[in-house]
Amino acid sequence: MRMVKAIILISALFALLLTVTGCTPKQPEAASVITFENGTYTPKNTSIKLGQTVTFVNKSNTDMWPASNIHPTHGIYPEFDPKKAVGPGKSWSFTFTKAGIWKFHDHLNPEITGTITVH
Repeated sequence: MRMVKAIILISALFALLLTVTGCTPKQPEAASVITFENGTYTPKNTSIKLGQTVTFVNKSNTDMWPASNIHPTHGIYPEFDPKKAVGPGKSWSFTFTKAGIWKFHDHLNPEITGTITVH
C-alpha cells in the first residue's frame, strides 16, 4: 500500500514539474493556418515547405471536413484526410511529407475548395 502511494505521489510531482517547466507535449507549429468560416476556406491557396504543418481551424457553426481530392475517395493524397468531420471551434493539423500541388475540398460540401503547394 505504501508503495502505491509513493508511486502516485512521484507521478503527480513529475506531472507538476513538467507543467511548471513548460515541458508539456505540443502540437507541431503550423506553417499555415486555414480557417473555415462563412462556407469558405481562407486563404484558398497557400504555400509551405516540405515537412511543414497546415492547421485547419473551424470558425463556423457547422462541421468542416478538409480532405485531398478527388471527392469522395480522397485518393490523390489519402493521408491528407481527418477521416471524420471537425466540429465548430475545433481544429485539425496535417504535416505534409510529399512535395506537390495538393488540391483539397470540404468532404461535406465538395464545391468548397483550395490548394496547398508544398515545395
